[in-house]
Amino acid sequence: DAEAYNFLALYKKSKEIPALTEAIQSGEVSVSKLRHVCPVINLENQKLWIEKAKSETNKKLIDEVAKVSPYTKKREVVKSAGEGMKRLSLDVSPELMETLLRLQEVLKLDNLIQVIEVAAKETLERKDPVKKAERAEARAKKKEAEKLDKGTGESGSDLISSVQEPRDSETKPVLEQARKPLPMHLVHAINRRDRGQCCYFGMGQSRCESKYRVQIHHIEPVSRGGKDTVNNLVTLCHEHHKQIHETFFSQGRNRIQI
Repeated sequence: DAEAYNFLALYKKSKEIPALTEAIQSGEVSVSKLRHVCPVINLENQKLWIEKAKSETNKKLIDEVAKVSPYTKKREVVKSAGEGMKRLSLDVSPELMETLLRLQEVLKLDNLIQVIEVAAKETLERKDPVKKAERAEARAKKKEAEKLDKGTGESGSDLISSVQEPRDSETKPVLEQARKPLPMHLVHAINRRDRGQCCYFGMGQSRCESKYRVQIHHIEPVSRGGKDTVNNLVTLCHEHHKQIHETFFSQGRNRIQI
């Protein structure tokens, strides 16, 4: 158990620092507090750390040790915690911790779990390309309805066809075209269709599940006359996008299934 572990750690360290044994025998400091200073105590600073262990609270002592301990980066860990919950373990900088605590104060939340939940939901609502596409579609439908109410006579099919008409740049030779960012109506259309998920299908005909670092890929490359149209654009994760471009010229035109 934890107590036995503390005794064992102190026993090993006391061979190097005999003053630890004396401190325990004096009864002035607990085993658990001395255990905290084991990583940083040595013959030169033993008096300082034993005095800190005697005078500081457990939390304060841990903070003091952390200040002088070398930082070892650890992986973020997510484990099952029962009843469908997950336990997240990660290291954060003092600046980020201060930001989270300030956000908790501003939003008047009870704990950091609520802070993370609110921040994540609000950021996702603003930044998620799929949600942006859905909002853009809703705005377009509202605008179309307003035009119909005013008697403009422009139908939904007229609007769609006008969106899909090639731009002036698409009528020019490929070599004369400068690569430009895709129009947002195309980006939104791709995100609505693909739901922000990679559309690469592997040998087992199973679709890649990645939604991380996704990019929009031209099925028919622009260098070969491919156009910026919904049917020629597809969502791919970074790895599959890279894979397709690396193998394109050796295998001919890439083939992916949507």
